[in-house]
Amino acid sequence: MSAACSGAAEAGADAGSAVPALLTRPFLFICLATGFFYLSFYLILPVMPLYVAGLGGTSSQIGLIIGLFATTAMLMRPPAGWLIDTRGTRPILFVGMAIFLLASLGYLAAQSVQPILALRLFHGIGMGLFPTAATVVIAELAPSTRRGEAMGWFGITNSLGLILGPVIGPSVAGRLGFPALFLLAAGVAGLGMASICLVPAAERRAGRSRVPRPSDLFSQATVLPSLILLLLYIPYGIVVAFIPLVATSRGLANPGLFYAVFAVAMLLVRAKAGEMSDRRGRAAVIVPGMIVTGLSFLVLGMTTGPLGVLTGGAVLGLGIGSAQPALMALTTDRVPPAERGKAMGTFYTAWELAIASGAAGAGWLLNVTDFAALFLAAAAIPIGGACLARKAGPTQGRRS
Repeated sequence: MSAACSGAAEAGADAGSAVPALLTRPFLFICLATGFFYLSFYLILPVMPLYVAGLGGTSSQIGLIIGLFATTAMLMRPPAGWLIDTRGTRPILFVGMAIFLLASLGYLAAQSVQPILALRLFHGIGMGLFPTAATVVIAELAPSTRRGEAMGWFGITNSLGLILGPVIGPSVAGRLGFPALFLLAAGVAGLGMASICLVPAAERRAGRSRVPRPSDLFSQATVLPSLILLLLYIPYGIVVAFIPLVATSRGLANPGLFYAVFAVAMLLVRAKAGEMSDRRGRAAVIVPGMIVTGLSFLVLGMTTGPLGVLTGGAVLGLGIGSAQPALMALTTDRVPPAERGKAMGTFYTAWELAIASGAAGAGWLLNVTDFAALFLAAAAIPIGGACLARKAGPTQGRRS
């Protein structure tokens, strides 16, 4: 990030203050842009299967449309990191947000399933670009002693989109129709582009070849936090794929309540958990967060009613909301500023891979077992990650 961005991270701190300022104008605007990005995403996500079904799409085509988005996002993460390190963050932010705007408008013109398939591929590129760049901006704007707290506040913007989008999207589609919803999602992305204009530009980094090498795409220094993240999100992939079926079979009429409880729980703990990781070290927060995530799957596996589903969602939100900001901060702790794009590209690749493999693996295992046994087995995965997280070291991120 440029000197202007570095200075912005410190501007607003009192001259005699021992704690540098975090909530500066550039920081707030990148969080605002991120909030618009995820709101645009979550407005469309819950109604896309209904839209495709209305166009005559089969269940396999609906699954393919959802999977294409995640796969494209995953494949874009490593090149996005290289582009950030070589071109700076602002172009990547703009392109990612512009793709969300254009894809939302494209759904208006799609009159069959085939154009939707192409648009989902295109839309997924935006998901691969924008969050990777936005996380790097947050890492560069935040004072190093408050990086975990910064990642917590940054994560709250995602939680707000997850809370609002699934409520507003289906309501707009039901009352005004799908075209109105797609226009709304495009407009929200447009507001995100306007917010990006208020974020300081990063300098273009020099000294890299135009054709990336494998070492330019993946960060060896961030293998540990990426692997821990993988173990955190593999069980979450099961939730993404199957919690609607589980919730309705256990008497929860509206499966969206699970996501609402999950998102609210994450929102409540993210900033505080990140701040605690700055004070006590990353491992001191990651380890309990991973254990709590494991406990959430014990709750889901050992209960049978709607209250158990909601309790499991709340506990899962507390666990992921605690561990995730500290893992993001740990990732940026381990690399120099010029390699943060590559680091976050590696980190987010593990994220997408975990969700995809968790969902696919659960689908295969359900041929030989049931949901209760699957959830109980899944509980061991993040708990195993907690053991690995102890290697992160107790002093990572600690304030001097």
